[in-house]
Amino acid sequence: MAKDIGPKCKRCRKSREKLFLRGDKCVSDKCVLMKRGEEPVAQGRRRSRSSYSIQLREKQKLRMMYGILEAQFHNYFVQAAKSRNTAATLLILLERRLDNVLFRLGFADSRPQARQLVRHGHVAVNGRKVDVPSFQVRAGEVISPRTETGRNFVQARLASRDAGTVVPWLALDTGQLAGTVLRLPTADDMRDAPCNTQLIVEFYSK
Repeated sequence: MAKDIGPKCKRCRKSREKLFLRGDKCVSDKCVLMKRGEEPVAQGRRRSRSSYSIQLREKQKLRMMYGILEAQFHNYFVQAAKSRNTAATLLILLERRLDNVLFRLGFADSRPQARQLVRHGHVAVNGRKVDVPSFQVRAGEVISPRTETGRNFVQARLASRDAGTVVPWLALDTGQLAGTVLRLPTADDMRDAPCNTQLIVEFYSK
């Protein structure tokens, strides 16, 4: 299985904004982007950015944020392109990933951490083990830790977070250590997306 194991903090500096790949470190004084700023440009190489480079940067930023390799990200775009609103559908498909849902519920401090939780078999959907991070959740499904290790891990994460920060399309039951997909995310839920997905559509449309 292919993995992207490059330095995470360097990706934030290159994207010029936080991608929240390191959990609590991203919101602390230890954040490299806050301490050192953007990735330096070699002397004499700073030039005006072309439309292609801007589109590429937006695509790479979104891909790195969700921790997806290029081939899989392109597959999501091909699937989204079949809908009327390609830009919004692309984000919705990414949001429906199981590892992202765990992150949104607060079961993990970052998406990479949530991905590891899934791959190690600590997560169940409707009581059944699911170890595929890209699993697409559906409305009405219940996500919960299935092992003692998973429950202890999730309980520790929830104890250190704000219970009121769950996205509107998810519901969290801290007592049962379970999250429910109330509905699928919509285009309205994607309005505060951290990137310009229309530029990504233009990038792949060339």
